[in-house]
Amino acid sequence: MSPGSPLARPGERARDAALRLAPLLDHSYLAIQGPPGSGKTTAAAALVLELVRQGKRVGITASSHKVIGNLLDRVAEEARRTGQALRALQKADQRERCASPDVSCVGTALEVEDALDAEEAEVVAGTPWLFARGGMQGRLDALVVDEAGQMALANLLAIAAAASNLILLGDPNQLRQPSHGVHPPGIDRSALDHVIQDEPTMPPGFGLFLETTFRLHPSVCSFISEAFYDGKLAPDPSCAVQRLAAANGSGGVGLRYEPVPHVGNRTVSPEEVERVGQVFRALIGLPWTDRHGAVRPLRGDDILVVAPYNAQVRRLCETLPEGARVGTVDRFQGQEAPVVIYSMRGMDFLFSLNRLNVASSRAQGLVVLVCSPELLKARCRSPDQMRLASALCRLVEMAAATAPQPVVA
Repeated sequence: MSPGSPLARPGERARDAALRLAPLLDHSYLAIQGPPGSGKTTAAAALVLELVRQGKRVGITASSHKVIGNLLDRVAEEARRTGQALRALQKADQRERCASPDVSCVGTALEVEDALDAEEAEVVAGTPWLFARGGMQGRLDALVVDEAGQMALANLLAIAAAASNLILLGDPNQLRQPSHGVHPPGIDRSALDHVIQDEPTMPPGFGLFLETTFRLHPSVCSFISEAFYDGKLAPDPSCAVQRLAAANGSGGVGLRYEPVPHVGNRTVSPEEVERVGQVFRALIGLPWTDRHGAVRPLRGDDILVVAPYNAQVRRLCETLPEGARVGTVDRFQGQEAPVVIYSMRGMDFLFSLNRLNVASSRAQGLVVLVCSPELLKARCRSPDQMRLASALCRLVEMAAATAPQPVVA
């Protein structure tokens, strides 16, 4: 393969290319961008098991135990489904360990090192602290870094010596690693940001882009793909089966815009809270068809209600029925639901393109935007803000084109 040429062969799916390329790495790395619903965790689990099948010792890490546990559970589930033997070990407290009983758990890094010395584990998992230890240097053939879009490049460099090869999975277009304190510009640049640079999607000569989403209805995917992924994300055909039948008969999939005029609401908008409640109650009980064709009434827990600030979240919780799934964008990354309603409240939430992406891409079938029309007249002060305002205006345009009638009659 010549430098700069596409990593995937003509007609080859990115997931298949990853399974082919990962075992061939020789003191190198493989970067994989996984947009919303693209099966990134499933692809990562398949990669881990393929490396194990070929006799490799594999590490799994991420910035949180939750992400690590989620991938470990998927690895164990796939190993059990295919009948592949698996010896996996996680360094974590019992309360933070993965759910699978097929994965052993230890409390110290020395126990991980002893297990590797005794060849009692093929897969070891832990936070970056485990792999940054001098005792872990050179012990692994490959280190799989999940949510690499949230791991600072400096942290990646600290753990890189643990393995001969690195496999980076994530999406820089979703939430970044939380920043604590004030740091010099660029210090929080993630590992995947470093590879992708300023492109919206992974350049084909630098890595792989999982091009198919198994979550988003085509009318939702159309906006997500255009606004955040340079038009390169496409829905699996089964996603078109997903549908929420609207009470007015106009069809309940795609994008909806609910304008709510208000001014001066800094952290809480009572007007938006009231409208969200109306939309929420209007949708409950409508027939929902999932991607497998099963039909059932829409329940309250089928709706994610997203707001930018905890004050707005608390007011929404007081208004909506008990058990409603209400929270900030950070709470819902990695989750999905048939419907997403999000209240933008004010300008600050608009000026985060990644948060707009995460909020809207949780929806399998319907996105309802509740905001003041004044947001469409935003005064932009930078190119980034112009891109954000453009994405919001495009969402409203596409909503108007596909939904001539509002959700609330």
